[in-house]
Amino acid sequence: MISLNNFLSQVNPDRIKVPDINDGLNLIARARSGRITRRMSGKRLMKRNVIHEANRLQIIIQRHIINLATNHFWGLLLISQRNQFTTLANRVNSMNPNYTVRMDTLFRISQITGRQDTNSEFEDMFYHGSTFP
Repeated sequence: MISLNNFLSQVNPDRIKVPDINDGLNLIARARSGRITRRMSGKRLMKRNVIHEANRLQIIIQRHIINLATNHFWGLLLISQRNQFTTLANRVNSMNPNYTVRMDTLFRISQITGRQDTNSEFEDMFYHGSTFP
């Protein structure tokens, strides 16, 4: 297996530090169809670039090395570069019906202010929190 330093010496940082617009458009299409089930973040988009670069170089690396390389390159980015990744990730999230429905559901749950009828002490503590003496 390849080490982090070995991998970093072989990659082209310019391919990793710039959001891949085509990949972003592909992700938006997948989000619209509901095939993306997790929330996207700027760092997760960069991780996709790291994986694409490893594939381009035909290097098989462990997930741990991919995570370390992603953290390494994320730390090298300027704030404006991070914002590019984050903006694209937010666009993907806004097109994802799974994510928007989940956020809407969580928002609605947070709006419940009345006490809920329960059948046991456990349910009462679960729905209404605990009090400590």
